[in-house]
Amino acid sequence: MARSSLKLTPDNRRRAHDWLDRALSYYQPESDAAWVMELHDAARSGEQNRALWGLLGQIQKQRPTHNGVRMTPDLWKAVFMQAWGAEVVFLPTLEGDGMFPAGHRSSQLTKAEFGELLEFILAWTAKAGLTIRHFDEERKAAA
Repeated sequence: MARSSLKLTPDNRRRAHDWLDRALSYYQPESDAAWVMELHDAARSGEQNRALWGLLGQIQKQRPTHNGVRMTPDLWKAVFMQAWGAEVVFLPTLEGDGMFPAGHRSSQLTKAEFGELLEFILAWTAKAGLTIRHFDEERKAAA
């Protein structure tokens, strides 16, 4: 059986069960062949990703520097990921004249974790007194 992915919904639970039954029918304890079943939370949505980058862009425009560092939306993302609790490592550049963040991949977050990150950033913006528009409104204003 080839690698397959199936989003579990009430409508396709039977199909997922059939796939598991089919894999088990091929199982032979004496062989070295193995099957792996992986279940995980849904990944972030495209809408969440657009919201994050719209939010980070608005923050960068209102706070172009942070503790003397000229910020980009990507650097703001690293700052928020670290503050939220995600592992972030700063590595030196090849020339040794600066540092850059690594290990702050929001693409690895689940949909629920991504939602928590967005709420964390929005709470910070409210505390900092920033004016934030919904990402769809911001995109329309920029066009």
